[in-house]
Amino acid sequence: MADFRAYQPSFTAGELSPALGARVDLTKYQSGLRTALNVFVHPHGGVSNRAGLQFIHEIKDSSKQARLIRFQFNTEQTYILEFGHHYIRIFRDGGLVLSGGAPYEVATAYTADDVQDLVFVQEADVLYLCQVNHPVRKLGRLADNSWTLTTVLFKPLINPPAGTPSVTKPGDTAGKPGYVATTYRYCVSAVADSGEESLPSSAGATVNDLAIQGGINRVTWAAVSGAARYIVYRDDNGIFGYVGGTTGLSFDDENITPDLSDTPQAGRNPFSAAGNYPRCVTFIEQRLAFASTQNDPQAVWLSQSANYENFGVSSPAKASDAVTFRIRARQVNEIRSMISVRGLLLLTSGSEWIVTGGSTSDAISPSAIKLDNQGYRGAAKVQPIVVGNTVLFAQRLGGVVRDFSYEYTQDSYVGKDLTVLARHLFKGREISAWDYAQAPDSVVWVVLDDGALVSLTYMKEQDVWAWTRHESGPGNDAFFEDVTVIEENGEDVPYFIVRRTINGAQKRYIERLHSRAFEDVQDAFFVDCGLTYSGPPATTLNGLGHLEGQSVVALADGNVVRNLTVTGGAVRLQNAASKIHIGLPVTAAIETLDLDVGQVQGLGTVQGRTKSVSEVTFRVENTRGIFTGPEDGERDGGRLVEYKQRRNENWNEAISLYTGDLTITPYWDWSTSGAMWVKQFDPLPMTILSIMPDVTLGR
Repeated sequence: MADFRAYQPSFTAGELSPALGARVDLTKYQSGLRTALNVFVHPHGGVSNRAGLQFIHEIKDSSKQARLIRFQFNTEQTYILEFGHHYIRIFRDGGLVLSGGAPYEVATAYTADDVQDLVFVQEADVLYLCQVNHPVRKLGRLADNSWTLTTVLFKPLINPPAGTPSVTKPGDTAGKPGYVATTYRYCVSAVADSGEESLPSSAGATVNDLAIQGGINRVTWAAVSGAARYIVYRDDNGIFGYVGGTTGLSFDDENITPDLSDTPQAGRNPFSAAGNYPRCVTFIEQRLAFASTQNDPQAVWLSQSANYENFGVSSPAKASDAVTFRIRARQVNEIRSMISVRGLLLLTSGSEWIVTGGSTSDAISPSAIKLDNQGYRGAAKVQPIVVGNTVLFAQRLGGVVRDFSYEYTQDSYVGKDLTVLARHLFKGREISAWDYAQAPDSVVWVVLDDGALVSLTYMKEQDVWAWTRHESGPGNDAFFEDVTVIEENGEDVPYFIVRRTINGAQKRYIERLHSRAFEDVQDAFFVDCGLTYSGPPATTLNGLGHLEGQSVVALADGNVVRNLTVTGGAVRLQNAASKIHIGLPVTAAIETLDLDVGQVQGLGTVQGRTKSVSEVTFRVENTRGIFTGPEDGERDGGRLVEYKQRRNENWNEAISLYTGDLTITPYWDWSTSGAMWVKQFDPLPMTILSIMPDVTLGR
């Protein structure tokens, strides 16, 4: 017999595919897990059970799908928008915004199917919305319960002078020697404080000869609200050129030569009819960019610089004019998403492109456009997300997630397959929604099209990418449909739409991931679809109608209370408590990979040899109530042993959380695996920093 202690100090590879069960040569194998359920990996290496899901509200109509979209004006004013069938509801700080005692709603033209394909981008208090079957619209916030949804008209925000400018002749040269009757035509535009110029007015005309000394044409026009100044153009052989500007309402032309390199803009709305509505939207270099219509799937339109709703152009073109271009490639693949990263990244269904002004110092303009292909992977319809300066996108085929960032040595965008080690989580599945929670643990939350939920801890600079999976509800009957992340109270908080079967009926609930930041065990929230009671000691909890007929668990003043059933929207506790978290139970579990320690005492590899774990030591942080053993099992059955934590504590108080090393003697067994399970059945925190099994080898 040969005895040794194995040591796994990190779990930064997450759950690995069964196909890698023999790849002990991989560095990631040494920090991987066979099972990682309802846990997430910290970037520094430990693994914790996820917090519970707090019940927020049922969506307006549970028979139809909805969509969650974030709206964040600043770090203090953040909202979750529920887009459903012809409506929007507003949530702030976990509560539904009301108006006159009823949920505040905004009527929309989007159906339940339409909202699944909405693409949006926000600027201050305005959210621009794209859907290929609808005109571009913008949602504006005036107050918590005052929002407007309007169709974007794509014209300058400032109007031109009304009517036709009046042209008089204070310097009339008619009858003077050499007089040649000449028709002079003028138009006037208004300029706003922002610098945006209006379309030109109608043209006013007069007959005079300004070539004769003393000749003057005076142009006057109506005032425009919001105008800071006005620009006057004169016709020269059919082209209007700049002759001057003024802050007043009149201008004298004393035979100024029109500057034909500076002409008034021509109004343009590229998205004026069905078939021409864009599929995606973003901001790039102070321009609002749209791309991919049904009629022109490879086209991109950029607004005028700093004038987001103005797609006007001049002739000859100015650097600030709107820009239009098309991808010219072997295949006509629709542009599915675009994002601003060292240029404009375009992801099509068949390839990836980067658009720049041609050099590191050039901005994109009508005269400076350069398209470079970055690969032929092809992107799925789900919009990419950005982690730091790296783009994560889902491939069109194969259930693959790739990271994509600029590599200086290759002078191109490159990336790796982030799902290659956990392919089993994506086999036959596609990503339907995802979002990134930067704080506190850099986790990407991913909803798959079959209702599964997985998470990716991603930190490129530390070479950390670790997948785990999540379940909810009895028998894992919860079907996750959407996720979005919003900042609240200094953390990035994921909100989910979860479809559940409650008392025989289908319900769609909005639930948010509770914070794991707490000092006292009484504040630990590790139940799903749960609520919190805080107040005078109570034994009866009401307001649980959303869990009618369900078996629930509670943490009451830090003590676990099991075997509760919601009846009539209420449960009754045996003992009164003042801080109670109650909801569906969540089981968190990890299972290590087959034990591998390389060469042991000159006996060669331990793979395939019989072995037994006689004792296992866990290094934990803020943990209470864990089970371990060589086999999977339930709380009241199977070969799992509970760590009995209470020692010299006050029996009248809740058991406190523990940080340090704890040792458990599991059920003895021989196997060729040496793998260990660790489970948390109760609504309590668990963080495992390392596992140290004492192993006996068979001969």
